[in-house]
Amino acid sequence: MITASTIKIKDDEFVELKDIIYKNAAISFADSKKYLIENRLSKRLQELNFNSFKDYIYYLKYDAKKREEMEILLNHVTINETYFLRERAQMDHMIKTAIPELLNSGKKNIRIWSAACSSGEEPYSIAMLLNEAGLFAKASIEILATDINTEVLDIAQKGIYRTISFRGVPPQIQDKYFAKDGFAYKLDANIMNKVKFFQGNLLNPMMTTKVGRLDVIFCRNVLIYFDIPAKQKVIDLFHKSLGMPGALYLGHSETLNKISEAFKMENFGGGIIYRKI
Repeated sequence: MITASTIKIKDDEFVELKDIIYKNAAISFADSKKYLIENRLSKRLQELNFNSFKDYIYYLKYDAKKREEMEILLNHVTINETYFLRERAQMDHMIKTAIPELLNSGKKNIRIWSAACSSGEEPYSIAMLLNEAGLFAKASIEILATDINTEVLDIAQKGIYRTISFRGVPPQIQDKYFAKDGFAYKLDANIMNKVKFFQGNLLNPMMTTKVGRLDVIFCRNVLIYFDIPAKQKVIDLFHKSLGMPGALYLGHSETLNKISEAFKMENFGGGIIYRKI
């Protein structure tokens, strides 16, 4: 009997499958990650009653449900490590510097995009900090949040979180915006209503139409999973979507060096911001 633990992926199957993943999500898997793909997908193969990854690849390519299965595949292989107020210095910079600059220029409608929002902790953190600073009263602020993974988007839209999501969150913030419900915490509805979630692939050229003109983009700890051509496509998307002076926040380990010259890097002490030029 075939079980999830006995379904192994052959070298040629791994090469073909990681190529499919790359073409659909631009996520690159090194040869050393063969075990990861095997572990994450073996159970799915069992659910579909497949005996091999060869059968699964055929299903992804030719079955009538291939589009639906591609979504399930990407849900299994994407990584979603996040928590509230992660890398807060960048959010504080947005609150104290980037948005006040926009307000001082006379801008009354501000649009912020969390471009890989995972289960929602990042855009909800932005909404809470904007509320703490009283900025919702000073301008019409719209927060968009997208992710390629539909499963984590479902979690985000429910607004229910476990203790692990609150690493480093001050008790007064947690107590103010969350109601304890058993072993979980439910986010305040007023904050949830500040964020609009929808599924999106950063490699899809139509994303510029979906998100429209923006003032601030957060895309942190995502580019590290892309190769250089994919990074360039994503950054070009950001550049087209941002107005002037657009603000782009990347993860601390990410850089636009040798990727794009369309942004100017600014070090604000607690981190880095990229400005559209």
